[in-house]
Amino acid sequence: MKSMSMSLIPVDAVPVEELSEEDGRRMVSMQVSDVLGISLEEFRRQVAEGRFDDSRDDAVLRLMMLLPFAE
Repeated sequence: MKSMSMSLIPVDAVPVEELSEEDGRRMVSMQVSDVLGISLEEFRRQVAEGRFDDSRDDAVLRLMMLLPFAE
């Protein structure tokens, strides 16, 4: 079995931009609107109802992972 090695990237080599709570909500809201064509509030409601529990759609799963940024 061939051994694989990974090169590490120094932490300071990747630019990081901190978002305010308002900017986080705006970012997620725009993504939800662009991908699903619904509001952030409607997406939250549908997630809470379990509408996407079995989703295998990568775009929907990414949106669900972004929800903490919209709290």
